[in-house]
Amino acid sequence: RKRRNFNKQATEVLNEYFYSHLSNPYPSEEAKEELAKKCGITVSQVSNWFGNKRIRYKKNIGKFQEEANLYAVKTAVDAANVSAQASQANSPATPNSGGYPAPCYTPDGRL
Repeated sequence: RKRRNFNKQATEVLNEYFYSHLSNPYPSEEAKEELAKKCGITVSQVSNWFGNKRIRYKKNIGKFQEEANLYAVKTAVDAANVSAQASQANSPATPNSGGYPAPCYTPDGRL
């Protein structure tokens, strides 16, 4: 049988889960079912992917550290964006909230 890689989106979803649960990269059966649905693959494929990923990660942790950092940054940026959107939605309008920044003055009072 010919070997095929998962599509980029499926790999992205699996990697995101793996690196966000790096302290315990063993998804529950429910999580595996959810990941399988999201990726359009079977639960056994998800299990095999995680088994292989854990082995490869442990063998070459230095190489994968950069990948882990990229996913950590992505997760932090996503969380910051969600937080910023929520605070914008909940904050009352201020007198200068017309979408323009407040004018900046120099120390001598000029714009």
